[in-house]
Amino acid sequence: MKPRLSRNLQRYIAGVVVACACTVQADDLTWNGEATSNVWNTEATNMPWQNATPEAAPFAAGDNVSFGVPSGTVTTTVQVGEALEAGTVTVADSYTFTTTAESSISGEFAGAGTLSKSGEYLLTLTAAEGTAAGPALAVAEGNLALGGTGTYRALSSMATGTGLTVAEGADITFSEAVNGTDVALQGAMSLESGDSVLERLNGAGSLQLADVATLALSADSSVGTLNNAGTLTSSANLLIEKTVENGGTVEAARLILNGGGNFTTLKTDNLVLGAEISQTAPSVTTQTLGAYSGESMDVEVARLVRGSGDYTLVAATDMGDTTYTLSEGTMARFLDSGYKTTLSQTAEGLVLNLETTNTHYYERHTRTANGRAGGELADFAFDLLDPQANSDKYRDLSAALNALDAYIASGNGRGADSLAANMAGAGIANLNVAWRDQMGRQLNSIRNRMTSMNGGIPCHPVDPKAGVASPLKYTMWAAAEIDYHNQDGETATPGYTLNSIGGTAGVAMLADEDMMVGAAFTGMAGRFGSKGYGSNASGDLDAYYASLFVRKDVGCWNHSLIGSVGFADMSLNRRVNFPGGGYETRGSTDGLGFGVMYEVAKTYRISEDSVAGAWWQPVFNISYIHSSVDGYTERGSDAALRVGKQESDNVIFGLGARMQGVVGENVLNTPAIMETRILGKAIAGRREGSAQVGIPGINETVSVHGSDPGAFGVELGIGFDIPLGKDRGSLIMDCSAEFFSDQTSVNGVLGYRLDF
Repeated sequence: MKPRLSRNLQRYIAGVVVACACTVQADDLTWNGEATSNVWNTEATNMPWQNATPEAAPFAAGDNVSFGVPSGTVTTTVQVGEALEAGTVTVADSYTFTTTAESSISGEFAGAGTLSKSGEYLLTLTAAEGTAAGPALAVAEGNLALGGTGTYRALSSMATGTGLTVAEGADITFSEAVNGTDVALQGAMSLESGDSVLERLNGAGSLQLADVATLALSADSSVGTLNNAGTLTSSANLLIEKTVENGGTVEAARLILNGGGNFTTLKTDNLVLGAEISQTAPSVTTQTLGAYSGESMDVEVARLVRGSGDYTLVAATDMGDTTYTLSEGTMARFLDSGYKTTLSQTAEGLVLNLETTNTHYYERHTRTANGRAGGELADFAFDLLDPQANSDKYRDLSAALNALDAYIASGNGRGADSLAANMAGAGIANLNVAWRDQMGRQLNSIRNRMTSMNGGIPCHPVDPKAGVASPLKYTMWAAAEIDYHNQDGETATPGYTLNSIGGTAGVAMLADEDMMVGAAFTGMAGRFGSKGYGSNASGDLDAYYASLFVRKDVGCWNHSLIGSVGFADMSLNRRVNFPGGGYETRGSTDGLGFGVMYEVAKTYRISEDSVAGAWWQPVFNISYIHSSVDGYTERGSDAALRVGKQESDNVIFGLGARMQGVVGENVLNTPAIMETRILGKAIAGRREGSAQVGIPGINETVSVHGSDPGAFGVELGIGFDIPLGKDRGSLIMDCSAEFFSDQTSVNGVLGYRLDF
């Protein structure tokens, strides 16, 4: 027996290291496996082979193996289940390789037999350099992959549901015909001769046909690069992603060229030029261009540079007598894009002339105000940046415009409008509306505290027996507050929600028996979400307020004045989704606001028998609120927006009634003051939010809008001031709700007050 492994023998003699290398010669093995011992692996105890002696032998890496004509009990079924590295693999008869696990065989393939793959697991054949006459291949089950560089005789058959893959980086040649179903072309495949038939061929790899080779396809197919000197036919759609490098005959029911081509003969009913068409370089050069059936050919242009001019579609020395027409879809797209078009056959070839009538392509395919704003932005981007031609720089913007194109081409106007509105960031317009409403909440909250803080209405004598304490000099309070605000979106404008939690600390002083002055500080942490048509955004709205207030009593008349200044820290993350993709942006900004409320009320006793038990007040108030949100620029995407400053000025009127009384002595064992209120409200000034947005690098901006909350509403409220005992302060509780058209807000307060 020859040594089977290469070894390095190292011996240390007298401190000197001597390295001994033994070079081992590979065995030549012949398959001798039987039905019970037909596994090809590298186990030393497994011996389905005969060596040259001959005697049984195992397989080791690098051995040359031969599958000859079987005799006696030798089986033609070979089980494989691991990675096998051989020198040469010669298949002289028909053998079936069955996979029991994902497997691979590498080596120089040879022989006039057939290697048929079965079993559910993938088998990969990696041909070594020099493989020039490998066996024929067949796929009975599962998938077979070909790697390396080499030649096989043929692809004789493929069962339904099986697949063949020419791996990325592989260069595989078939000297005879290929016949089968699905071939995934990731590397290079060459056909040297024969009439080949496949159901479909798909992939970004390259296909080469020699001049005596033909390939017929029966289902939609695609290749990356076609190097064709023979004949390629398809009874369905044929897509060539890159280029046709050499002349040849190509026939297809519908031929789609994404990178142009060079043909000897091109026959098709419908030629689709999918790549960007340039005025300087023709997409197709051909000597003979003819219709696949009949005497006419539709020419479709999938994408065109926005601009007038003459575009050479097909340059030819002899284009025959075929009549060329633009397809209905292409004509419709040009008309929608605002082009006048003519197609003519000149000495230079087939020439498309475009005369632009207007460029508002995306805008004219939108329906709503926010959609038109997004359409305008898309038109600006297309004209000035051309993202689809520069997709490496504008990946998100390019994908969004492609999605808009797809919506428009399919007639989905609402989808195009909603996507355009989302691209324009319609929900951004609700930031200032939410901030304005928070300023209104702050004024209302301070007003409600003032109402109950002096324990009654001074125009009536105070009766200690009624449980109402005499006015004290100082009052301090601290309260936790929660707030929920919801504005429904309308048919074509987004609404928003704002959930806030925070607290207030304040102090008040009775300057005299008829006047109270005080100050309060409030912090609120809020979660903002824009929802509805054309918006998918969320973020934070954290606000901080400083308030001053004064109340003056003149007889039974009460006059209250409140002033608040607020600062906001805002963030907003937007998500724009469309079929096949989407992108996210994020931004942050600051808000500033101030508000003033004046309220006047007159006190009337409800019962003449009660001195201080219950009273009611007609109430009128007027508020002025100014709110602003600073401009900012989003981050995170090449489709991010530049957002302008948002501002609003509003006057709010309230008219209604308030009732107060001492209640709860029997239940709580201590008297408490209860207040209820109801007011009708009206808002003057611009109610809906708006914002100017644009794309960084483009000076043009557009206006987006939020939903309208309505001009008239009602405020309801109830509050309690519950003494906890002498010198132990009071528990304060309050709940308020406001209802406008499509808008609801609810506010709750729980706190503690101490008088001293």
